[in-house]
Amino acid sequence: MENRKIEKQKKKSSSIKTIGYILLFVLPIFTLLYFYRQNRLEKLKNNSFTTYGIVEKLKPNSPKGTTTRKDVVYFYFVKNDTVFHKISDLTEYGIKNLGIKINDCYEVKVVKSDYEIFHIDFKKRKDTMIDKRKFKTQIYNTSIHRYIIE
Repeated sequence: MENRKIEKQKKKSSSIKTIGYILLFVLPIFTLLYFYRQNRLEKLKNNSFTTYGIVEKLKPNSPKGTTTRKDVVYFYFVKNDTVFHKISDLTEYGIKNLGIKINDCYEVKVVKSDYEIFHIDFKKRKDTMIDKRKFKTQIYNTSIHRYIIE
């Protein structure tokens, strides 16, 4: 009888320890992610410029993981005689729901100090066309990205 009581007490204390360890490791990670996102949003709000992004390729229903899917939009914008190629992810069927087509132009907010932080607004369509072939310098995210576009 006494052995069973001791085993139950050990199980209770071990489950409390497990919860404590989880909180010890998981809570700081979520805190860091929260402040990282807030920092990016603050930079986008205070230290950014607005330009135009032109859609160059669409990939609907791309695999995101083993069971989920996403839509991928490849677009580019021009800054200082350089073409920057970027990628934006949408939820599944986002391309179809928003009516995005190749060579459509949208408003893009980009942080001045870091061009990796941007927000493209697919609801603000513009009637503008910028030809990327006029510019010599083309910057892609990776060589794979360049291969997909070309």
